[in-house]
Amino acid sequence: MEKTKRFIIRREMIGFFKSILESYEDVGILSVVDGDTGLVEIIYPVFFEEDIMGIMKDMANYGIDYREVD
Repeated sequence: MEKTKRFIIRREMIGFFKSILESYEDVGILSVVDGDTGLVEIIYPVFFEEDIMGIMKDMANYGIDYREVD
């Protein structure tokens, strides 16, 4: 079973964030929904939800601010 979360992040940080997430192989897939607004979507198996949220919280250490959207 998979879950999806959407976030708004600064456009210039999307590539960096994607590379960080992809370094955790098979944890989640990031897709850019709207590059102009910085809307990204992460699809991940439900059993990796804790890992995904930990990665998201750690992004603040790299200066990546985000907010979750519906």
